[in-house]
Amino acid sequence: MSDKHELFALWLDGQLSAAQQQAFEQLCAQDDEFAQQVALAKQVSHTAKHYEEQPVPNWQIPAIGPQPGASSSWWRLRAMPSLSFGMSMLALVMVLFRVEVQIQSGALTVSFAGQGREDEIRRQVDTEIAQFREQQQVLLADYSREMREQQQDVSSQLTSYLLTASRSERREDFAELIKFVNQQREDDQQFYARQFNKLQQQVYQNPEPVAQENL
Repeated sequence: MSDKHELFALWLDGQLSAAQQQAFEQLCAQDDEFAQQVALAKQVSHTAKHYEEQPVPNWQIPAIGPQPGASSSWWRLRAMPSLSFGMSMLALVMVLFRVEVQIQSGALTVSFAGQGREDEIRRQVDTEIAQFREQQQVLLADYSREMREQQQDVSSQLTSYLLTASRSERREDFAELIKFVNQQREDDQQFYARQFNKLQQQVYQNPEPVAQENL
C-alpha cells in the first residue's frame, strides 16, 4: 500500500498522528485528485451521519391496477414460454424446408418449394450462369483485342525504330565511303602531282637524256 492510500485509510478511521495529519493536509493541497477523493468521502460520511429513515407508505395495492389471478400467472409462467418455443421451432422448420402457405378460394394450401419450384429455380440458375458466361466472354474478347492492339503498336514502333536506325547507319556508311573515296582521290592527285613535278624537274635539268629515254 502506498503512503497516499495508507494516509487516506488512517484518516477514514480517525487514527492520524500529528505528523501524519500534517502530511495528509499537505497532500490534499498538492494533489487535486486526492483532495477530490477526500471531499467525496467527507460528503458521504456527512450524508450517512445525517440519514433519517422514512416510514414506508401504506400502499393500496388493489387501487394500483388489476391484479393477475392464478390462471393468468400459470399462462404467463408456463404456457407462454412453451408456446413461444413451439412457434420458433415451427418457423425454423418452415424456413429450412421452404414451406409455402397459400390461400386460394378459401382453401389453405401448404407446399414445399423444393417440389413445386425446383424446375423454376433450375431455370433461373441456368439463366444466371449463361449471362455470367456471356459477360466473361465479352470481357475476354475486349481484353484480347486490347492486347492485340498493344502488340501491334509495339511492333510498329519497334519496326519504325529499326528502319530509322538502319537508314541512319546506311547514311553514315555512305558518308564514310564517300569521305574515303575523296581522301583517296586527294592522295592520288597529290601523288601524281609529285610525280609530275619530279618529271618536270628532270626535263628542265637534263633535257637530252630525257629526250633519248623518250625516244
